Amino acid sequence: MSYNPCKRFVFISSCPEAWGGSEELWASAARILATKGQVVRAFKTLVVEQHTRILELQSSGVPVLDIHRLHFLRHLNYLNRITPGRQLFPKDAVNYLLARQLRQLQPDLVVISQGENFDGLKYAEICFRNNFPYVIVSQKAVDYYWPHDKLRPLMREVFRSAKRCFFVSNHNLSLTEAQIGEKLENAEVVRNPYCAVVPTPLPWFGTGECFRLACVARLFIWDKGQDILLRVLAQEKWKQRNLHVDFFGQGIHREGLIGMAKLLGVVNVSFPGFKEDIVDVWQSHQALILPSRCEGLPLALVEAMMCGRLAIATDVGGIPEVLEDNQTGFLAKGASFHAIDEALERAWSQRDRWEHLGLRAAQRIRLMVPSNPSEDFATRLLGMCSA
Repeated sequence: MSYNPCKRFVFISSCPEAWGGSEELWASAARILATKGQVVRAFKTLVVEQHTRILELQSSGVPVLDIHRLHFLRHLNYLNRITPGRQLFPKDAVNYLLARQLRQLQPDLVVISQGENFDGLKYAEICFRNNFPYVIVSQKAVDYYWPHDKLRPLMREVFRSAKRCFFVSNHNLSLTEAQIGEKLENAEVVRNPYCAVVPTPLPWFGTGECFRLACVARLFIWDKGQDILLRVLAQEKWKQRNLHVDFFGQGIHREGLIGMAKLLGVVNVSFPGFKEDIVDVWQSHQALILPSRCEGLPLALVEAMMCGRLAIATDVGGIPEVLEDNQTGFLAKGASFHAIDEALERAWSQRDRWEHLGLRAAQRIRLMVPSNPSEDFATRLLGMCSA
């Protein structure tokens, strides 16, 4: 029997929040690799020690270090103040010390997880300059948010030099290529893990006196567009219909959206907060509505379709790659008031077909998304080290 020594993996997440949906893939893959006996370390831009995901990683044998705590910034600033004319550490101490950590670890592969497609470039540059093999995972690319021209040469260089560049949708891949002006021959699409693991679609249920839609998304209007949906629902025709929308999720715009709903007199909405059990949401809602301004490929859409629920969503990011208009749901031609109102109106006029569309959605998504994306991704990473 041949002996296969364990490999050393380092995961770096550029997510600036305590946790984001963009981090589920790297975190799941890290835990899987650790349970397979690999040496795994993780660095993140904000670590909340008691967060569930951080505790899960640590209990799996994956230490998670806060990148911005590596350099004890307060102490460095103090020392630099009391030694005028002499800097004891370079100005960019974070990058300097992260590079030193990587040199000590000597990883076989570094996995850089970006919430967008260029917010983690400085970490890729560290790997590139120090000859550490690395891959880049980009969870979102935005049509109206391009890198500055000064950043494009670095972006092109680090993407080109990566062992692989992973994107969650073909849209995000092609947009990134447009932004850097170069075809990425080392790129491929990868799927994110999802929580709605159900073997078959959930049973349909009667609507009773009210049709209930769920808007499952972070309450962050710049990306998710809940403000547009509220303006649509503020029309008298929607106020008078037996339709209710629950906005599931947390985020920095929660109070603003609640205030906006009150101002517009929209009473057929509620804000239940974050729901841990997403399957439970689809036990009591007939459809998903996503008025997103930009997306990678939203997990909320994948999960709703897995559960046998149709979606009403904007044609942004990877959404139209999995959602067929009038076949598995209804696509709005853009994140605008009129487009979303038109798609919702079409859906409402065909509400007798919702059960059928939901079943078709469940069949389609199972053909497009693997049953265990995290296991597939971890196996892919391990294979890249062994090749």
